[in-house]
Order: sequence, then structure tokens, then C-alpha cells
Amino acid sequence: MKNQHSKHLLPLFASRFVSIQTLGLSLLFLSLMWACGNSDAKEGVKTPTAKSKVIQVETTPLSQTSQVKPIITSGVLNAKTEVNLSFKIGGIIQNMYVQEGQSVVAGQLLAQLEQAEIAAQVSQARNSLEKTKRDYKRAETLYKDTVSTLEQVQNANTAKEVAEAQLQIASYNQKHSAIYASTSGKVYKRMAEPQEIVSAGKPIFLIGSTAQAQVIRVGLSDRDVVKVRLGDEAKVYFDAYPEETFKAIVTEIAEVANAKTGTFEVELSVQNSNKLLKNGFVAKVELSPTQGESEYKIPLGALVSAERRTASIYIPNPQNQGVRKISVPIHEITNQYFTVKKSDLKGVKEVITAGAAYLNNDSKIVIKK
Repeated sequence: MKNQHSKHLLPLFASRFVSIQTLGLSLLFLSLMWACGNSDAKEGVKTPTAKSKVIQVETTPLSQTSQVKPIITSGVLNAKTEVNLSFKIGGIIQNMYVQEGQSVVAGQLLAQLEQAEIAAQVSQARNSLEKTKRDYKRAETLYKDTVSTLEQVQNANTAKEVAEAQLQIASYNQKHSAIYASTSGKVYKRMAEPQEIVSAGKPIFLIGSTAQAQVIRVGLSDRDVVKVRLGDEAKVYFDAYPEETFKAIVTEIAEVANAKTGTFEVELSVQNSNKLLKNGFVAKVELSPTQGESEYKIPLGALVSAERRTASIYIPNPQNQGVRKISVPIHEITNQYFTVKKSDLKGVKEVITAGAAYLNNDSKIVIKK
């Protein structure tokens, strides 16, 4: 009897259990639907249903902004002008008059070759010239007496002119058998020693000019170099002075990219400082362009999807009350908006924000006033 009573109660209990479970799922589904449409509901936009033919949206006019962001780069401190000095002719170094790190003034004697051979060459050229002068004079006298021919006179004159040229060459080489400072500055390197035999043109000294400010040369990409103008200011930091900030200005901008790196060289002149700055210091540079880049600020509500640095948004098409989905590169993104270059949104005046999540390219819209 007890078993029969249990059998009658079992179907009733099962039916009530199913009803409770169904009710719970229904409430969960309604709560999810409310959560999905809550953001647009707060904006006053009606959530579209399956039977909706026209979707109500809100648009936001594009607002232009011009942001100046520093360009972060690095470079090495050097003299504005560096000169390799050498002898014009080869020979034995007789004297070296300066050491590395020594300051020099323009025109100062720095080194000299032994003069024995050079002086002998000058003397030989001078004697040769004297002989050719006598030969030419004798040929002229004989020609007047009709003893020699015109050709002999011309040959004697040619020999005299050749001897004159040889003396000029020997004298010029003698003059450049010594090295003089071409500018006031410092001796960065001394690459030879007395009594050393050197060839013509071999670098003996590297001189850095102190007549001009020290410079930092940095390489910028094509996207950055177009923002930079002559006179733009920069902040410079050196590891040698971690607590100090130095100022610099742009003094040169390359017109052609470096063939090896593909970057454009920009030169910055470091302003006067009471600190000792040695060439070769590595500098961190924060360059501030005076010309900002024109951008549009777009609210995050307009963002439909994003992949890497590209955003998808909808813009209204007033002619047929439709929409068009476009993709634009993101320049910067914050927790409230993202920016897009003005050139990437030519002809666009507004974007769809509230309601954008429910749209596709076939959607019809009505813009809430």
C-alpha cells in the first residue's frame, strides 16, 4: 500500500521540479538580455528586436585635436666639426708638438717631417730652373744672330716653364711637410709618433672644433622626421649626469635617408652648459616637435571591433538612411576615446556611437535627435 502511494506522488513531484527549473532558466535568460541592452538603454536608445525594421542610433560629431608628443630617441655626443689632419707627402716624422686631449688654436704647428730630403728636392728644382733660364737666354741670342732655329728657342722656353712648375711643386710639398691646426679645438686622437715613417695622406691627428657647439646626431623614421622643424627644442639626458637635464635645438635635418639604416639624420646642437661634456657620451633625447599632428577623437562607444591597431566603426549614410562600416588605423587609445589621423577620415563628419553594436551594412537607421 505504501509503495502504491509513492508511485502516485512521484509524477506530481517531477512535474513541479521541471516547472521550477524552467522558471530559473527563464529568469537567467531575461537577466542576460537586460545586461546586453542596459548600456544602450542608459543612453536612451531603444534596443532593437527581431521584428525591428529601423534601428534608432545616436551619432557624435568628430572633434579635432592637435597633440604634440615628444619623439624619444638616442644618439652620441660629438663635435660639430671633426677634421683628420695628415701630411701631403710621405716621410719620417721629425717632431710631434701636441698630445691627445690638448687644446690647440687655428694655425698652430702640430707636427713636422724631416727636411733633409725635402730641402734637397727644392734645391734641385731651383738649380734646374736657373739652368733652363740660362739655356733659354742663350738660345734667344743665337736666334737673333741666325745661328739657332726658332724651334730651339721654343724648346728652351718650354724647358724653363717645366722647371718653374717643378720648383712650385717642390716648394708646395715642403710647405705641407708640416701639419698646422685648421681650426681651434682639441686633439681627439694622435695616430703616429716621432721617427715613424708615414705615407702621404695617412691620418696623424683627429681634431674636434670647439668654435661651435657640440652636437648629437640621431636617426628618425620617415613618420617622425616630417614633424620636425629647424629650431625645435629637445631635452637631453646623459648617464654621466643622471640628475641633470640639458637643452638642445635642431640645427640640421637630412634631405636623404641613410642607405644602411633607412633613417633620416637630424642634428641637435647642445646649448651652453657649465658641465664637462665629453665627445662620445651617449645621450637620451626627448624631441618636441612644434607642429602637432591633426587627429580626431572618437568615443569608445563607436568601436564595433578591433584587430591589432585597426578599429571598425559605423558612419551614417543620410541619403538612404543606411550605414557604412569602415576600418581605420588607431593612433592612440585611452579609457574614454581613441584617436585617428584626420587624413584617415576624409569627408567623415560624424560617427555612430549608441546603437552601433546592433548594426550591419544592411541596417536602416533613424538618428535620435
